[in-house]
Amino acid sequence: MGTVKTSEDTSENTPPPPPAPDAAEKPGWDVVLGLFGAACAVLRYGSAWSWWALLWVPLMAVGVGATVYEWRLLARGRRRMGGPVAWLLLVLAHAGLAVAVIRLWQAEA
Repeated sequence: MGTVKTSEDTSENTPPPPPAPDAAEKPGWDVVLGLFGAACAVLRYGSAWSWWALLWVPLMAVGVGATVYEWRLLARGRRRMGGPVAWLLLVLAHAGLAVAVIRLWQAEA
């Protein structure tokens, strides 16, 4: 004859619980800071509109993409980051982006 499933048997088919909020991925601004720092160094020591553009344009594009990704993580994590050092890296990364854009603007003038 057939076996009757009890509530203990159905526990195998239940999905695992969602991860705890602390275990969720937190934003890390160190990669973005490095990308914008490298772009600023290239813009400082090279010309903005020469063959150096082959180096700083991809750095800026990947940096902006990484910034968008990190902001999405930050919004999803409800503004929870790893502490004051992470907030300092956030400020420095955005300052690096601002400096790179200002240097590009000054190169056009």
